[in-house]
Amino acid sequence: METPKLHGRVIIGILMIILGALFVMRNYEILDFPYEYFTWEYFFILIGVLFLFLSRNKAAGFVFIAIGLFNLVPELWPLLLVLIGLYIIYGRTRHNKQKDESAETEQSKSSTDYVESVSIFGGGSKIINSDNFKGGSIVSIFGGSEINLTNSKLAEGENNIEITAVFGGTTLTVPSDWNVVIDVLPIFGGFSDKRMKDPNKKIQEGRTLLLKGVVLFGGGEIKTIF
Repeated sequence: METPKLHGRVIIGILMIILGALFVMRNYEILDFPYEYFTWEYFFILIGVLFLFLSRNKAAGFVFIAIGLFNLVPELWPLLLVLIGLYIIYGRTRHNKQKDESAETEQSKSSTDYVESVSIFGGGSKIINSDNFKGGSIVSIFGGSEINLTNSKLAEGENNIEITAVFGGTTLTVPSDWNVVIDVLPIFGGFSDKRMKDPNKKIQEGRTLLLKGVVLFGGGEIKTIF
C-alpha cells in the first residue's frame, strides 16, 4: 500500500509550530538552542528547500537558496554564474527533449496548448489562443506576468497550471464559463478570485482548470472579462 504524501499546507503548518515553540523556549530560557542560526539568510535557505519539495517549479527554490548562501559566504558568488549557465543549458535541453517527445507521441499537438511563463526581476504578458488548452506553469520571482486565456478552450478532463510567485505575482484572465479550482498555498501573500459570474453562461462540465502552487510574499488573481 502506497504511503500518502503530506500536503504542502500540513508541512508549512508543522514547521511554523516548531519555529514558534523554539522561540517561546528561547524567551523563557527553557532550551539551550543555537539561535544564532535564526537569521534571514537561514530562513531564505529553508524557504528554498521548501520550494524544492513543495513545487514542481524548482527555480524559486534555487533562487532563495542562492540568495541565503551567497550572503552567508560572499566568496561563493561566482557560482551564481555557473548556476545560470547550467540552468540555460538544462532548460534548453529539456525543452528540446519535450518537443521531440511531443512530436513523436502527438504530431498534431500545438505548443499553444500549454503556457510556460518565467518572469524574474521583470514582467511580461501572454495571450494564449488554443482550442485544447491543457495547463502549464507560471513562475514570477521579483516580477510579474499577465496571462490572457479569453480566446482559449479547455481540454477535456483536469488541466493543471503550476503557479510559483515569490515577491511577485501573476494575473490570469479566463472565460466566464470555465470551471476553475484554486489550490494555491499563500504564505505572507494571497491569491484572489475576482471572476464575475455571467448568468447567461453555463459552466462547462467535464473540463476543469486546477490552479496549484505557492505564493510567497507575493500575490495573484484570476478574473474574467465579458
